[in-house]
Amino acid sequence: MTSKLSAVEYVPQSPIIDTVDQAMLMQMFDRIALPTFVLDSEHRVIHWNSALEALSGLKREDMIGTCDQWRPFYSTPRPCLADLILEGGKDGDVKHYYTNKCSRSTLIEDAYEGEDFFPDCGENGEWLHFTAAAITNADGEMIGAIETLENISVRKKAEFELLERERIYKEMSITDSLTGLHNSRHFYNELEDAMESAKRYQHGFTLCFFDLDDFKKLNDTYGHLMGDHVLETFGALVRSSLRTLDKGFRYGGEEFAIILPSTELEGALIVAERVRTSLANFQFVGEEGFKVSSTVSIGVTEFISGDTVKTIMQRADQALYDAKQKGKNCIVTV
Repeated sequence: MTSKLSAVEYVPQSPIIDTVDQAMLMQMFDRIALPTFVLDSEHRVIHWNSALEALSGLKREDMIGTCDQWRPFYSTPRPCLADLILEGGKDGDVKHYYTNKCSRSTLIEDAYEGEDFFPDCGENGEWLHFTAAAITNADGEMIGAIETLENISVRKKAEFELLERERIYKEMSITDSLTGLHNSRHFYNELEDAMESAKRYQHGFTLCFFDLDDFKKLNDTYGHLMGDHVLETFGALVRSSLRTLDKGFRYGGEEFAIILPSTELEGALIVAERVRTSLANFQFVGEEGFKVSSTVSIGVTEFISGDTVKTIMQRADQALYDAKQKGKNCIVTV
């Protein structure tokens, strides 16, 4: 057994070679369960096995002797991994065509392996794992290349489904189910992150506290179903008023907060007023047709140098308290 694993010795067809040997060689490649093709030194297809016929829908007799090995995988001609092996297997060329999708094999010297999604393969595209290695003669001269492929679409689908489930579970763990806003646990984490970013990178932010006015009275008068309806609607109004980078939270029963990154007081007041007027103008209709209105008091403060989580929350809370004292349904800044 040779110790060199970088290549597979290839025996070209020749009148000298017994036809039985040629038939055995053909059968050997055809019995490989993985889709496989072999190229000669001129990039011509010399073997195209049955598994690749099934994957590609292209018959062996139509592919042998051509340079169309790209057809099952791409919509226009471009090198396959085996072609790049024939051209010297330069890392730069491999990275150009398979950016962050291909690397040197850990099992076979001078071979490459990778995986990618091929939208033109099959009816709806397929995820394939592929490997390519050189074929040398007895003198070590490269006379061809072999590429094998494996359909990993089922595995990739399972991986994506698992990642999506993990994403959903994580989102659920930080989300208030009634309002769709982030919950109180996530509020404190995000406030810590905003504080750290402000101190390290001078990225200021503004903090807004909201408290629904007379919410206990509304609950007692109209029932908890109406109260939940108000909370749910207010959550939707907050979400619709925010940019992608802004964060909204329900951190208490009828208490809410917004963190506005890279936003000064003037910009925060515009957002706060938008939320306030949206709620004040909204008419809640009960099961018996009666109409209910609700308002919100808002306290706003901006990050200043030397702030801690405690100090900025104290200022926002003080501003909210002042808004309540001024008659509710208003905004106060500190």
